[in-house]
Amino acid sequence: METKCKRNGCKKAYNQNENNDQACKHHPGKPIFSDLKKGWTCCNKIVYDWDEFMKIEPCAVGKHTNVEDTEGGEFYQSKTVQNAQKGIDNFADSAPQPVRKIDDYNREEAEKKKLLEQQQAQVQKQIFVTPTGKYKCTNKGCLKEYDPKENTECFYHPGEPCFHDLKKFWTCCKVEKYDWDEFMKIPTCAKGSHTPKVI
Repeated sequence: METKCKRNGCKKAYNQNENNDQACKHHPGKPIFSDLKKGWTCCNKIVYDWDEFMKIEPCAVGKHTNVEDTEGGEFYQSKTVQNAQKGIDNFADSAPQPVRKIDDYNREEAEKKKLLEQQQAQVQKQIFVTPTGKYKCTNKGCLKEYDPKENTECFYHPGEPCFHDLKKFWTCCKVEKYDWDEFMKIPTCAKGSHTPKVI
Protein backbone atom coordinates (compact mmCIF):
# COMPACT_ATOMS: atom_id res chain seq x y z
CA MET A 1 0.00 0.00 0.00
CA GLU A 2 1.40 3.37 -1.04
CA THR A 3 1.47 6.42 1.24
CA LYS A 4 2.00 10.05 0.24
CA CYS A 5 5.12 11.71 1.61
CA LYS A 6 4.50 14.86 3.66
CA ARG A 7 7.94 16.40 3.23
CA ASN A 8 8.21 19.75 1.41
CA GLY A 9 9.64 19.41 -2.06
CA CYS A 10 8.72 15.73 -2.28
CA LYS A 11 5.00 14.97 -1.73
CA LYS A 12 5.43 11.71 -3.69
CA ALA A 13 3.66 8.41 -3.11
CA TYR A 14 5.91 5.71 -1.67
CA ASN A 15 5.85 2.11 -0.50
CA GLN A 16 7.00 1.68 3.10
CA ASN A 17 8.85 -1.53 2.20
CA GLU A 18 11.02 0.43 -0.25
CA ASN A 19 11.57 3.43 2.04
CA ASN A 20 15.23 4.11 2.90
CA ASP A 21 17.66 6.93 3.79
CA GLN A 22 18.12 7.87 0.12
CA ALA A 23 14.51 7.61 -1.04
CA CYS A 24 13.23 11.13 -0.33
CA LYS A 25 14.67 14.34 -1.76
CA HIS A 26 13.10 17.25 0.10
CA HIS A 27 13.40 20.69 1.70
CA PRO A 28 13.81 20.46 5.48
CA GLY A 29 13.10 24.21 5.79
CA LYS A 30 10.00 26.30 5.24
CA PRO A 31 8.85 28.07 2.07
CA ILE A 32 9.49 31.81 2.00
CA PHE A 33 6.99 34.24 0.50
CA SER A 34 8.29 37.70 1.37
CA ASP A 35 6.98 40.54 -0.82
CA LEU A 36 7.77 39.22 -4.32
CA LYS A 37 10.54 36.90 -3.18
CA LYS A 38 10.11 33.14 -3.07
CA GLY A 39 12.48 30.51 -1.72
CA TRP A 40 13.22 28.05 1.08
CA THR A 41 14.76 28.77 4.47
CA CYS A 42 17.08 25.80 3.97
CA CYS A 43 18.41 26.91 0.56
CA ASN A 44 20.50 29.90 -0.33
CA LYS A 45 18.40 30.72 -3.40
CA ILE A 46 15.69 33.35 -3.96
CA VAL A 47 13.51 33.64 -7.08
CA TYR A 48 10.57 35.86 -8.08
CA ASP A 49 8.64 33.66 -10.51
CA TRP A 50 6.34 30.90 -9.20
CA ASP A 51 7.43 28.38 -11.83
CA GLU A 52 11.08 28.98 -10.94
CA PHE A 53 10.24 28.52 -7.26
CA MET A 54 8.62 25.15 -7.99
CA LYS A 55 11.75 24.08 -9.87
CA ILE A 56 14.19 24.74 -6.99
CA GLU A 57 16.01 21.43 -6.40
CA PRO A 58 15.53 19.85 -2.94
CA CYS A 59 18.61 20.23 -0.77
CA ALA A 60 18.30 17.26 1.58
CA VAL A 61 17.95 13.47 1.32
CA GLY A 62 16.30 11.10 3.78
CA LYS A 63 13.38 8.76 4.39
CA HIS A 64 9.84 9.47 3.28
CA THR A 65 7.40 10.27 6.07
CA ASN A 66 3.63 10.59 6.38
CA VAL A 67 3.92 12.82 9.47
CA GLU A 68 3.15 16.51 8.85
CA ASP A 69 5.90 18.88 10.01
CA THR A 70 4.08 21.63 11.93
CA GLU A 71 7.11 23.18 13.61
CA GLY A 72 7.24 26.92 12.93
CA GLY A 73 4.00 27.02 10.94
CA GLU A 74 3.29 26.20 7.33
CA PHE A 75 5.55 28.86 5.83
CA TYR A 76 8.07 31.53 6.75
CA GLN A 77 6.24 34.60 8.04
CA SER A 78 7.43 37.84 6.43
CA LYS A 79 7.55 40.93 8.65
CA THR A 80 6.22 43.11 5.83
CA VAL A 81 2.55 42.80 6.82
CA GLN A 82 3.38 43.21 10.49
CA ASN A 83 5.37 46.38 9.84
CA ALA A 84 2.64 47.73 7.59
CA GLN A 85 0.03 47.18 10.32
CA LYS A 86 2.24 49.00 12.82
CA GLY A 87 2.46 51.93 10.40
CA ILE A 88 -1.32 52.01 10.03
CA ASP A 89 -1.79 51.94 13.82
CA ASN A 90 0.74 54.73 14.35
CA PHE A 91 -0.88 56.82 11.62
CA ALA A 92 -4.32 56.35 13.20
CA ASP A 93 -2.97 57.57 16.56
CA SER A 94 -1.33 60.67 15.08
CA ALA A 95 -2.98 63.94 14.04
CA PRO A 96 -4.68 63.95 10.59
CA GLN A 97 -2.33 64.95 7.77
CA PRO A 98 -3.38 66.90 4.66
CA VAL A 99 -3.79 64.64 1.63
CA ARG A 100 -2.28 65.74 -1.67
CA LYS A 101 -3.87 64.55 -4.85
CA ILE A 102 -1.50 62.96 -7.38
CA ASP A 103 -2.71 65.33 -10.12
CA ASP A 104 -1.84 68.36 -7.97
CA TYR A 105 1.58 66.92 -7.20
CA ASN A 106 2.32 66.20 -10.88
CA ARG A 107 1.20 69.68 -11.90
CA GLU A 108 3.42 71.34 -9.26
CA GLU A 109 6.42 69.25 -10.32
CA ALA A 110 5.84 70.11 -14.00
CA GLU A 111 5.67 73.83 -13.17
CA LYS A 112 8.89 73.60 -11.14
CA LYS A 113 10.64 71.81 -13.99
CA LYS A 114 9.45 74.34 -16.55
CA LEU A 115 10.60 77.27 -14.37
CA LEU A 116 14.01 75.65 -13.85
CA GLU A 117 14.43 75.10 -17.61
CA GLN A 118 13.55 78.73 -18.31
CA GLN A 119 16.06 79.94 -15.72
CA GLN A 120 18.78 77.72 -17.16
CA ALA A 121 18.00 78.90 -20.69
CA GLN A 122 18.32 82.54 -19.63
CA VAL A 123 21.68 81.87 -18.02
CA GLN A 124 23.15 79.74 -20.79
CA LYS A 125 21.96 81.61 -23.90
CA GLN A 126 23.65 84.83 -25.01
CA ILE A 127 22.90 86.96 -28.05
CA PHE A 128 25.53 86.70 -30.78
CA VAL A 129 27.16 90.05 -31.59
CA THR A 130 28.99 90.60 -34.89
CA PRO A 131 32.41 92.29 -35.06
CA THR A 132 30.60 95.49 -36.07
CA GLY A 133 28.52 95.42 -32.88
CA LYS A 134 25.27 94.37 -34.56
CA TYR A 135 22.92 91.44 -34.12
CA LYS A 136 22.41 88.69 -36.69
CA CYS A 137 18.80 87.88 -37.62
CA THR A 138 17.95 84.18 -37.89
CA ASN A 139 14.62 84.54 -39.69
CA LYS A 140 14.59 82.56 -42.96
CA GLY A 141 14.89 84.82 -45.97
CA CYS A 142 16.41 87.66 -43.91
CA LEU A 143 19.65 86.64 -42.15
CA LYS A 144 20.74 90.29 -42.10
CA GLU A 145 22.78 92.17 -39.55
CA TYR A 146 20.85 94.89 -37.75
CA ASP A 147 21.25 97.44 -34.98
CA PRO A 148 19.02 96.46 -32.04
CA LYS A 149 18.67 100.15 -31.10
CA GLU A 150 17.01 100.88 -34.41
CA ASN A 151 13.38 99.93 -34.98
CA THR A 152 13.91 98.15 -38.30
CA GLU A 153 11.40 95.73 -39.79
CA CYS A 154 12.25 92.20 -40.85
CA PHE A 155 11.06 90.72 -44.14
CA TYR A 156 11.23 86.93 -44.07
CA HIS A 157 9.67 83.56 -44.95
CA PRO A 158 7.67 82.04 -42.02
CA GLY A 159 7.52 78.66 -43.80
CA GLU A 160 10.14 76.07 -44.63
CA PRO A 161 12.22 75.64 -47.79
CA CYS A 162 11.21 72.65 -49.92
CA PHE A 163 13.26 70.81 -52.53
CA HIS A 164 11.08 68.31 -54.38
CA ASP A 165 12.54 66.66 -57.47
CA LEU A 166 13.91 69.68 -59.36
CA LYS A 167 11.45 72.17 -57.88
CA LYS A 168 12.45 74.62 -55.17
CA PHE A 169 9.96 76.68 -53.18
CA TRP A 170 8.83 77.88 -49.75
CA THR A 171 5.84 76.33 -47.97
CA CYS A 172 4.54 79.82 -47.25
CA CYS A 173 4.70 80.94 -50.89
CA LYS A 174 3.14 79.58 -54.08
CA VAL A 175 6.16 80.46 -56.21
CA GLU A 176 8.11 77.50 -57.60
CA LYS A 177 11.56 77.75 -59.17
CA TYR A 178 13.97 75.27 -60.74
CA ASP A 179 17.12 77.37 -60.66
CA TRP A 180 18.88 77.91 -57.35
CA ASP A 181 19.66 81.58 -57.98
CA GLU A 182 16.03 82.23 -58.88
CA PHE A 183 14.89 80.40 -55.75
CA MET A 184 17.13 82.63 -53.63
CA LYS A 185 15.52 85.70 -55.22
CA ILE A 186 11.93 84.74 -54.33
CA PRO A 187 10.52 87.77 -52.47
CA THR A 188 9.76 87.30 -48.79
CA CYS A 189 6.09 87.07 -47.88
CA ALA A 190 5.95 88.15 -44.24
CA LYS A 191 6.91 91.19 -42.18
CA GLY A 192 7.73 91.37 -38.50
CA SER A 193 10.52 91.70 -35.96
CA HIS A 194 14.05 90.39 -36.27
CA THR A 195 15.00 87.29 -34.26
CA PRO A 196 18.55 87.59 -32.90
CA LYS A 197 20.98 84.69 -33.08
CA VAL A 198 21.82 83.20 -29.69
CA ILE A 199 24.83 81.15 -28.64
